[in-house]
Amino acid sequence: MDEVQLQKDARRAKKWNVIIISIFLVILLLSLVGLGIFKYQHTFTVEKWLREPNYRTKIVDDLLNRHKLIGMTEGEIISLLGEEESYANTKTSFKISNKKFEPENTIVYYLGVSYMDDMWLILCLEDGIVTEYYLDVT
Repeated sequence: MDEVQLQKDARRAKKWNVIIISIFLVILLLSLVGLGIFKYQHTFTVEKWLREPNYRTKIVDDLLNRHKLIGMTEGEIISLLGEEESYANTKTSFKISNKKFEPENTIVYYLGVSYMDDMWLILCLEDGIVTEYYLDVT
């Protein structure tokens, strides 16, 4: 090979290296942006909880990981999550837990739709303190 051909091959190889590295960087950047969006959508904040009740299914896991609900008082729960929805205690038959929850001993929050069922966070109270919670569907 002569010198000119070697220079052409070197430029072509350099061009392909730049293209491949650029593609890799774009994929990496898009992955990081996607991860950031996913994390944002699945991070609990009081504002999201109150503003978007139909999307609580996305943030309830983060809520349960960040806040130890068991042992909290009813007042602490209400200051964290707001008043329970007025329609929450009209449903007493849940599919998974097979328990009947008495309205005076529970706080129930609507989480949105999971597949085809309405999903609920049920907090059981004894003497005004949360003793257990359930994620259930109706």
